Amino acid sequence: MLSAARLVGLAALLWATAHQPPPNGVAANHPMKWVLMTGAGVGWIGWMASRRLRAPGLITWCCLALLSASGGALSAFAPIAITFMAVAGLGAGIAFEGLSAMGVGAIGVGGLAMATLVVGAPAVIVAEGSISVVVGLMVGASRRQYVERTLQAEQLLAERVRADAERDRAAALAERNRIGREVHDVLAHSLGALSVQLDAADALLENGDDEARARQLVQGARRLAVQGLEETRQAVHALRDAPVALAEQLSSLAARDGAELTVTGAPRPLTADAGLALYRAAQEAVTNARKHAPGAPVSILLDFDPQSTNLRVTNGLCPDTDTPTELQTTGGGFGLQGMRERIELLGGQVVAEPSALGWTVQVAVPV
Repeated sequence: MLSAARLVGLAALLWATAHQPPPNGVAANHPMKWVLMTGAGVGWIGWMASRRLRAPGLITWCCLALLSASGGALSAFAPIAITFMAVAGLGAGIAFEGLSAMGVGAIGVGGLAMATLVVGAPAVIVAEGSISVVVGLMVGASRRQYVERTLQAEQLLAERVRADAERDRAAALAERNRIGREVHDVLAHSLGALSVQLDAADALLENGDDEARARQLVQGARRLAVQGLEETRQAVHALRDAPVALAEQLSSLAARDGAELTVTGAPRPLTADAGLALYRAAQEAVTNARKHAPGAPVSILLDFDPQSTNLRVTNGLCPDTDTPTELQTTGGGFGLQGMRERIELLGGQVVAEPSALGWTVQVAVPV
């Protein structure tokens, strides 16, 4: 529709130019008038085609220069042809910046001035043509700036959408990692120990050696299943940012695994993430001690320092280091990695290293 409107405008302007009486002193049917009208029409159509076909800038500039020069010279025969100069200035202001745009306008003004001298047209036409060119250039430059701002706004919007998508993807990845750590901590510990208990019970029942011992193992497996359900509920509470009673949880953990718990400092409430991270660290350390140093004494120290909350789990040397345990084959080897990820996300530190007594895991989470 816009192209059709431009063609209609071209036809109307050519018709008006052909029928407009010439200024005083100018011949009515000068042959150059029709040549210049043809040049203006070709320049106008060439400009339209170059815009639609996205032609190189040089082709567009040449079409606009032809339109400006033909329109400028034609204005000496029909002043309404000044409109051609204004349109050329408008197109140049939209398509080009600085000297390139002004060059198109200067060509039109120069053509008008030369034609005015040749045919003896009034000099005021030159001033009118110059004003029309300047107005066209200003309107075109304003239009170009508006288009550029629109494109920049679209680019910023697209970048913001990409940034939002990347942030959502990173958040989803972080949440998957968090859920993966919870799954490891619940399944690797509870189900691993449960499997060992059930295998031992199955072996006793198959041989028929000690049914009472087999019953004890099955009861122990049931307690492990209940413990796993409780830890699952704790994990769900943490995922929902529910508060974690760390001292109580560590007390239950120490009682189940025969460890010694010591709490120092003034207890204070901890966030769900911090409380769960410290509990999982203690759980992982105690489980590793049970795996790799069965029968060794284990101590847990929880210290509420004014600047941080500290946890230290120490296990002694294994009484029989040559005998592997069934628990050593459980777990996927991601416990320490998951522990470090949890604590580092909170800005804390993890140190796991051998000590004079055996092995020590130290965890510190800032307040």
